Amino acid sequence: MFQASLGGGFGAQGYGLRASIRAAVAYDELCSQYKIELTFEPQAIIVEGRVPPAVARRVRQIITEVAGAVPVWDRTFWVG
Repeated sequence: MFQASLGGGFGAQGYGLRASIRAAVAYDELCSQYKIELTFEPQAIIVEGRVPPAVARRVRQIITEVAGAVPVWDRTFWVG
């Protein structure tokens, strides 16, 4: 498994990691049904959107699988 920290440099490796995370979330069977916004900050990856709790958990799981142990801030909400 590839592990990297997003807190440091923003070189080609960082852009590839961002693209990998976005693609993994976009093509996931559960996540692809919702509009999920990912923001990459030096402190954390921020997950935003109107999604059920199960989808928010799945997004966090995907990020951990792709990027390793990075901070993830969950700013999702679900009115249902």
